[in-house]
Amino acid sequence: MELTGDLWKDHLAHTLSGYEEKLLRLVSQKLSRPRNQWPPEELVERNLVALENPAVIDRRIKEMPPGGRQILALVGHSKQPCWPVGALLPLAHVLGSVDGLEDLRELFVAGFAYPLLFAPGVAGKVRFKDFDAWLATTPAAQVFFYPPVTQRALTEPLTPPEGAWYVENAGTGFESDGLEWLLRLTAMWQRIAPAPLRRTQQRDFFKRDLDRLREDSLLAAQPSDGLGQIPDPGLWAVALGLAAGLLREIEGEIQAEPLASEWSQDLESVLTKFWSSLLGVQSWNAKVGWDVTLENAQPHFPCYILALTLLGLLPENAWAQPEALESSLVRKHPYWQGQTPAQPLALEAFFLGVAYPLKLVQAIKLAGGGFGVRLSPMGQRILGYRDAPVPAPQFPQTILVQPNLEILAYRQGLTPELVVKLTRLATWKGLGGACTLQLEPSSVYRALEMGESFSSIVQTLDRYGMKPTPAPVLDALKTWSNKRERITVYPSAALLEFPGPAELSDALARGLPAIKLTDRLAVVANESQIDYRHFRMTGTRDYVLPPEKCVSVEPDGVTLSVDLSRSDLLLDTELSRFAEPLGGSSIPGRRQFRITPASMAQARLKGMPLATLEQWFHNRTGMPLAPAARLFLVGAEAPPMQVRRQIVLHIPSEALAEGLWQWPETRALLHARLGPVALAVLETQIEPLTRRLAELGITLHFEES
Repeated sequence: MELTGDLWKDHLAHTLSGYEEKLLRLVSQKLSRPRNQWPPEELVERNLVALENPAVIDRRIKEMPPGGRQILALVGHSKQPCWPVGALLPLAHVLGSVDGLEDLRELFVAGFAYPLLFAPGVAGKVRFKDFDAWLATTPAAQVFFYPPVTQRALTEPLTPPEGAWYVENAGTGFESDGLEWLLRLTAMWQRIAPAPLRRTQQRDFFKRDLDRLREDSLLAAQPSDGLGQIPDPGLWAVALGLAAGLLREIEGEIQAEPLASEWSQDLESVLTKFWSSLLGVQSWNAKVGWDVTLENAQPHFPCYILALTLLGLLPENAWAQPEALESSLVRKHPYWQGQTPAQPLALEAFFLGVAYPLKLVQAIKLAGGGFGVRLSPMGQRILGYRDAPVPAPQFPQTILVQPNLEILAYRQGLTPELVVKLTRLATWKGLGGACTLQLEPSSVYRALEMGESFSSIVQTLDRYGMKPTPAPVLDALKTWSNKRERITVYPSAALLEFPGPAELSDALARGLPAIKLTDRLAVVANESQIDYRHFRMTGTRDYVLPPEKCVSVEPDGVTLSVDLSRSDLLLDTELSRFAEPLGGSSIPGRRQFRITPASMAQARLKGMPLATLEQWFHNRTGMPLAPAARLFLVGAEAPPMQVRRQIVLHIPSEALAEGLWQWPETRALLHARLGPVALAVLETQIEPLTRRLAELGITLHFEES
């Protein structure tokens, strides 16, 4: 959860309130420096007041050792208050800190850094008494910094990289419009909203979803507004979308979040959101692309953030050389010490394929080959190196609506607000200098569901259009809007299910005041209009209650018999996800379904997890998932089964079999026990086993094959 303003202050107050009194007084002596023995509640309040006082913060920062000041500056430039300790300490070492852990401990004691003891935005209640013990016993420890403090540390100098990492060049570089990844993410949002992505138990995506992301002509294409190529651009968009909050993961499913108002702000605010999200990117980097083994910890993105921050140290008219900058970082980073990998960060690919389209850097072609980079004016402002806002040209009329329902959107006039509006009402088809979108019934229905109306859609097209909206387009929008607006909502109703289409038609012919929904379902707005004397009721359902156990599993484990007197309207839909209906049932009042390898394969392709099927069996049958059904669902993920040529040794009695299996001399020659009186023997062990048994006076008799 992203916190701003008073929410960070509340989180800090909860954290300080969890400090044991001895530790709280230690921090207070460094931060607010009370002159009296104030009670803990008063100390918490005085510390909060001190952290809101710029003069006090500036004095305390100057008292910190250089390593601590550099950590504060880096965090301030990153715009990310929460950092994993395992990512922060190596960067402190790269910046020249002799003991990054001691510098971090000094920040704890000074009241500038705090352990992240509970999720931001959650009023946790813990008792905390020792920084060193917490750091030593918490493998994934994270710390947070109060934003007003890190903002005051932006002027603290960072240690520049070693060696010749930049060149002087007074030339004018290239700069992007900053819209590339916003456009990619909104196009991806349209594709994921109706069909979420599913993760496997190994945290990767199912093959179907991987193919979607890698073969989509729009998402998988290299950035049209970039200077370099990156691996797996579609999966990079997913990783960035998750980190930025445009997507979220719920129980192994990647879903599209609503397009919140933050994505309709000015371009600088949106790019700042992307910049502050880079630390949270998982499973992708510019070197290898998508790799789920990178999810828990990878040093790449902290290094990318440091590299971009160091660009702020460049002299005027200087351009950083990505390879030289990367060599300097890798040489001092503990993760790569003792290794000699070739460009492990792929820093140039990140600069040109990610940071450049985000408008964070400018690039120039150097005379000796390769590119040079530096922070753009927008990047300088986002990272805190300049205060003046960056003016943006305004082209309010930038779209052209054509009679064939296609929209041309020229990028020089696009803004995040317009991108979000277009994402709601049309489908992205192409991204380039002139982006293309298509008005479709489904896209217009989506816009209406998100609060738009026919009038607001036309107003958007007219406001940003170069020409009046064509009449055929207005007619189509009106037709689709009318269909959407004709949907009837029943605050309460009686839903009737009939055994078949004939029974429903007969009931309507006899005067049932109902509206036919399907061949077996009808709805009556007012239940008092139904004369139940003319109906034979087989059951009634209250859908507020838990699901009824109305399915029995036949001995074969794959045939399901439904008790029609106890089933409900949802059951057929549930069963259709993984089973096939059978013909007529020989048992009156029952319908039968069968689970087949083909039906379960369809369920697996549609992303049905094993846990969902197990829960369904528990809810509907009162029994665990049948082994045969489990085999159909997860059999494809099982390791290969082995076929071995073995000889079966039949023993006259169980007692003799126990003796042979227990005695070490014969146990070593036996391969497996198949039953009470049956043992498996490999062909190569027959001769030594025969000799060993002969010593006991036992002979082997071989059946003729």
